[in-house]
Amino acid sequence: MIKPYCKNRFSNIKYGAVFTALISLLFTPTPLLADDLATKKLIGEITKMYMSSMVYIFKHQQLINGQTLYKSDLQGDKFINNIKDVYRATYDESFPLSDHFAKKVLLETMIEVMDDNKPLLQDTEIGFKGIIPATFAFQLSAKLATKGVGLKIKFTRTNDSIRNVLNRPDSWESSVMQKIIKKPQIYYDNNAKVNGKAAFRQFTPLPLAPYCLACHGSPKDNPLNHGKERSEWTDIDMTGFTMENWTMDDFGGGVSISIEKAILQ
Repeated sequence: MIKPYCKNRFSNIKYGAVFTALISLLFTPTPLLADDLATKKLIGEITKMYMSSMVYIFKHQQLINGQTLYKSDLQGDKFINNIKDVYRATYDESFPLSDHFAKKVLLETMIEVMDDNKPLLQDTEIGFKGIIPATFAFQLSAKLATKGVGLKIKFTRTNDSIRNVLNRPDSWESSVMQKIIKKPQIYYDNNAKVNGKAAFRQFTPLPLAPYCLACHGSPKDNPLNHGKERSEWTDIDMTGFTMENWTMDDFGGGVSISIEKAILQ
């Protein structure tokens, strides 16, 4: 478990204003050119689209785990429109235009992930479906990786705090997170490599949101303990993992995005 690394740096910032606060701390390894600025803007939009989908998944756990077969809000264009609503409400700006293939692929993949989960979503015998922000984010990242479009998105944390080994950070991400833990910042690298290919990379740290503590906090945050005597509390969260006892001051990891330069030429 990572101990509190920047007491109160993020805890007084509303989750919806995270990116506004972090932009003022933007760090770039080398000076930005016009193409870099456009790419940085693109990656920023993709990051917020990605995060908006995770927020929607969290806020609609009751619908996801409900016994009804009518879950159209989680499918197709309606699902995307709901994510757009979250985006606008969270960032107080218009949803990005689908003017770049990377944004189009991301939206298409979101729909495909929920289509893949449709049998599970409509299973009336399974109460907890396990489709939470972390699992949705992983499924989205995994499906994107199979498309061979040079776009990679991953929600990751430091090696000693990761649950899903498939989300383990690479050496670039590990190095960047150590810098971010000391000084919160959005880290943009216009001279990186991914699998030996030149790429733009960005890591956006995300402060823990209250809903994160339902799984990663302490037993008092665990929904499974609500209404029970303290002596009956469990430190096993709804997904079956041991809770880490994190607080809102702990490092919550972040979104790592890379785009191969070759596909932008």
